Amino acid sequence: MRVTTIDRYRIDPGRLLSWNVEVSGCAVRDSTVPLSFNQYMHLAEALADGVESTWLAASLRVPGPLDRPALAAAYRALIVRHGTLRTWFVPRADGTVGRREFDAGTMRIVANPEIVADHTWPAPLRAALDAACRPFRAPAYFLGAVDREGVSTILCAFDHAHVDAYSIAVVIDDLYRLYHGFAEYGQDFSDSLPIPGSFVDYCAREAAADPILPTDHRLAQWVRFFDRCGGVPPSFPLNLGVGLGAREPQGVDVRSLLGPSEAARFSELCRSNGASVFAGVLAAMAEAVRHCGGGSELPVLFPMHTRRDADRRHAVGWFTTNAPVRVIAHGDVVETIRRTGVAVRAAMRLGEVPMAQVVAALGEFHRVRKDIFMVSSVDYRNLPGAERHEAVDAHHISSVTTADDAQFWVWRTDRGLSIRSRFPDTEVARETIPVFLAVLTGILRSAIAPDDPVSSRLPAPVHWHRA
Repeated sequence: MRVTTIDRYRIDPGRLLSWNVEVSGCAVRDSTVPLSFNQYMHLAEALADGVESTWLAASLRVPGPLDRPALAAAYRALIVRHGTLRTWFVPRADGTVGRREFDAGTMRIVANPEIVADHTWPAPLRAALDAACRPFRAPAYFLGAVDREGVSTILCAFDHAHVDAYSIAVVIDDLYRLYHGFAEYGQDFSDSLPIPGSFVDYCAREAAADPILPTDHRLAQWVRFFDRCGGVPPSFPLNLGVGLGAREPQGVDVRSLLGPSEAARFSELCRSNGASVFAGVLAAMAEAVRHCGGGSELPVLFPMHTRRDADRRHAVGWFTTNAPVRVIAHGDVVETIRRTGVAVRAAMRLGEVPMAQVVAALGEFHRVRKDIFMVSSVDYRNLPGAERHEAVDAHHISSVTTADDAQFWVWRTDRGLSIRSRFPDTEVARETIPVFLAVLTGILRSAIAPDDPVSSRLPAPVHWHRA
């Protein structure tokens, strides 16, 4: 899997195709299922502030020219498989947001007029995706492809309310199997695919779950975490050159941290010290922040998946919650890894508390920035369809909007360990982030090769003052 953003996504020219979902003959009803916490926060912000909505896209390559009827049939089967794709969101008069569902029985997938793409990619494609993937559009996703004689590209995107990063891998796996089933055999092989859970059903179970008791010690730990952050979510500790209340165009950095053999050695180092690779990266980040003058403590929220049931492994939806961790840099990366492993395991227990109850326990949830500093991690090698990601040139593509804090996505594939960074595109951040990432890379490499003078040599920090 390659992880990138739409401004960096490169796709060969061809004939751009897209399809609409026609539900005029379908039964449509207002759902009684409440939104998930993630959906509520995402949609409430879009409704209140009119901010640009974030979306995630999937792409894969198939032999061309494209079998258009087969792809339309595959898209229809994809929507039938996944409950969240049969919903959209509607603002209510009382300022809340409702969910609306349609019955897919008579749903039709209708081709749009064709547009011939030119060499200005990705600008026309981004415009098409931005227009389609809006939270209150019905439906809030884009179904498309680029048709060519040799190799074609299937490309679809979804408003974030419908998907998380894991979902993109599920979509790619489903579309590959469904498209080839229709194209090669003229049959719908949906019944041969794993049965997916429904995200809407998950939302219903989430809403009906017994509340955590107010005396639960985990709530108290959540409150203490926020108290130590001044009552607000933590921010990236290094200066990014953006004031409170201001937003800047989004900057992006995508780079490799460790190659395949290096990642394997780092994984073994973490395992032998009782930590996951994710905990190891957090430890190295804390050491990098310390090296750059940001202090020895790194408080951060991280997304934690909630795909605990077997059927959710093949489901499309936003199956994540959040967990808080405070990483302490000790000046010795191995010791920091050891202690961070313990801290992350404790944080995951806190992540079991529903976020709605955490916010209620805080009394008032203040956000001084629109973005929340966070570090996310995905090991694509363990996700559905991983065995063919390289062969189909699988891509996870994110939208580009604005930013006022830093966010980092760490992922692992057979190519090694990589990181995508999102940050405000200011002059200060354009210096700070590359130096931070270079220091991070040096710390990771020094951890697995402590006697190598090259890997142990860290670049000098640029900014020594905190944000």
